[in-house]
Order: sequence, then structure tokens, then C-alpha cells
Amino acid sequence: MMESTPCLPPSIEQLPLEQIFTSPHQMRKQFDPMALRDLARSMKQEGLIQPITVRRVGNAYELVVGERRLRAAQILGWATIDARVIDISDEDAAVKGLIENLQRADLTPIEEARGYKQLVEAPYNLTQEAIAQRVGKSQTAIARILALLELPQEIQEIMPHGIITETHTRSLRKISDRGRQIKLAQHAHREGWTVKETERRVNEILKEMGEPLKKREVKSKPQSQDPLAKIWQPILQSADEAGVKVSAVRYEGSNRWKLHIEAKNTVNPRRALADFFIRLGHTLNGPIPSDLIESASS
Repeated sequence: MMESTPCLPPSIEQLPLEQIFTSPHQMRKQFDPMALRDLARSMKQEGLIQPITVRRVGNAYELVVGERRLRAAQILGWATIDARVIDISDEDAAVKGLIENLQRADLTPIEEARGYKQLVEAPYNLTQEAIAQRVGKSQTAIARILALLELPQEIQEIMPHGIITETHTRSLRKISDRGRQIKLAQHAHREGWTVKETERRVNEILKEMGEPLKKREVKSKPQSQDPLAKIWQPILQSADEAGVKVSAVRYEGSNRWKLHIEAKNTVNPRRALADFFIRLGHTLNGPIPSDLIESASS
């Protein structure tokens, strides 16, 4: 019987910076120079607290996680850097890099969308559902982010400033004229419109263009079925015999009913109501309030 060899943990190696190349799956295209300098100063004083992560590709290494740390090391002029060397596939490397970037709050929506686009196209061909499971988001959220890449380039270019968000673009996309769409987005960007203000301006333009306003669909809740629906007729008949009027019978679910009851020209309304409840209890074969029985017998 052969004994299985335990999997060894990823090794930490000192790798020459010149042998490490950045990942083609990197979503981030812009790095804040000031933030990189701050990171470089920290690494100079404290050292590299967390190694970068790479995978071996031929005689070189592809960066999987840690491009900011790698760039800071280059600023410092380091010849080598501590790196975890892992063995993963192209797909896993792309997803791992994507997740690492998604955990950073300063990733722009357009950068995020470009990352997802890489995963849905060849050679990975992942579905939106598969991406959602890997990154811990809903399929709807993935679809909305990907839709940003369908916007005019002019709108995509202003989104990294953070004023125009993905929620703003849902209203902007209602305008079929891309020229007016761009103009309105630039106006919203300059004046810092809220989502609500943007939606109001979009509706004004749609009215001018004679296009129908798209209202949100509100799904009505299905009415609960009244378990007493088949016996209400004899109950109403018993009310009439007792000299009272029952109207606006409504079942509210969870064994709750709402009735409107009024006495009709009776000498003793209390007696008429008591008589009705006695008849009602008899019809339903349920308990009758004792005070009403006493009232009826008096």
C-alpha cells in the first residue's frame, strides 16, 4: 500500500525583481504615485510585512497578488523581494488577482467591470453565475457592473472621479440618444447631482423626446385565501336574522378577519349584537364570549 505524500505549503523565496512580471489580469491601470511613495517609506522603515504572491511561468514568475508592494520595492531599488510561490492555473490566478483587488475600496467601477469582462471572455469563459460565486456577489450585481462597459467612453472616463456611480447610470441608460446621455452625465458630474436628481432630469428629457417613462414594476402580493369563504353566506344570513348588518368582510391572513357590523333600527342593539355572535359561534362551532351569552339571556 502506497503512502500519500502530504502537500507542502507554498514556499517563501527571495526572488530577483527582474524575474517578476505583472499579471495580464490586473484590473487596476492607475496607481496613485503619492500612495506608492508612502508605501515605499513604510517598507523602508518596517520591511516587507507580507510577501507578494507569484506563480512560476517558465523561467520567470507572474505576479498574482501584491503589485503595489512590487512597485514600492522598485521605487526603493531593491534587487530581491520575498514572495510566496504557488502552483495555480491561469483561471485561478486571474480570479485570485480579481478577488484581491475587489477587497480594496479604491477600485473604480470601470476597473471592476474590465476585470469581470476578462473572466467572461476566452480563454476563461466563466458565466456570470460562476463569477458571482467566486467573488461573493450576486449575479445581478455582476451583470450591472458589466453593463457599465456598454456606456459611451466619455461617461466611462468620468466615473473614476466617484461622482457618477453605477446607480446614476441606470437612469442615464434610459436615454436612447447617446449624445444627450453624455451631455447629461457631464452636467451631473460638474454639479454633483444625486441619484434622485439625475433620475428627475432624465424623466424631463424623456418627456421632451416623447418617450414613455419606464416605471418600476411593483409586484402585488397574492391575496391569502379565506378558509371561511364557503360559509360566509350562512353567516351573513344569520346576521340578518339577528337584526344586524355585516359588511366589508375581509380576510387579512394568519386567521384574522375584519368585519364591519352595525345594528339596524333595533330597540336593543346590544341584544341584537349578542344574538348575532351566538349565531356566529353556532355556525363556526367555536367558543362564544361569556359576556355576550349573559347579555343575550338578560
